[in-house]
Amino acid sequence: MAETIERDDGFTTSGAGPEVYLSEFKGWPSAERQSVRFLRGPVLDVGCGAGRVALHLQQRGLDVVGLDSSPLAVQAARMRGVKDVWCQSMASRGLKIGPFGTIVMFGNNFGLFGTPERARKILSEWAKRTSPHARIFMESTNPYGGGAPGFDRAYYHRNKERGDMPGQARFRYHYDYSVGSWFPWLFVSRSEMRLLLRGTGWRQARVLGERPSEPYVAILEKD
Repeated sequence: MAETIERDDGFTTSGAGPEVYLSEFKGWPSAERQSVRFLRGPVLDVGCGAGRVALHLQQRGLDVVGLDSSPLAVQAARMRGVKDVWCQSMASRGLKIGPFGTIVMFGNNFGLFGTPERARKILSEWAKRTSPHARIFMESTNPYGGGAPGFDRAYYHRNKERGDMPGQARFRYHYDYSVGSWFPWLFVSRSEMRLLLRGTGWRQARVLGERPSEPYVAILEKD
């Protein structure tokens, strides 16, 4: 059963289901599959959810820690076999991020930053607390290419009037009879991400992805 995504203006659309959250490697977006060969441990899987990425990396022999702020997601990841999972926010001051050579944010998890200001703040902090050779594998979807859920021209114009980026939104999930809390999300194009990175200590070293409507992965390295 798929979830329903509600936007803050009342628009709704079908979201993902188990076929996405529990997907085997062959079912991952092309950019994610291409990225895996560049990963080096130890890896921090930010927003790990039920652990599809962490489990695959474990199977490849990489040292990986899953990170999620949801206790239920952490429980699911552990039940599915992820050996090490932390229940913490990615912005937590107590997050021991220094030992990780690679930070993975697959599943469109650039959106976890919520706003451009929060993205720049957290990325700047990570730049200070990680090694000179650390890399981030950051996934997003171009909000203009038809692949980001819940976006249309009317919403772009509404964001512009508010002074927000076109790919900013507030969503909440409905599943069966359960309704989640509202949360901010941010989709960005490749060029928008490149601009947001200015002054954070990170740069796009490589971008993987094919069709504009599909998710892309930007490999970030230190300036």
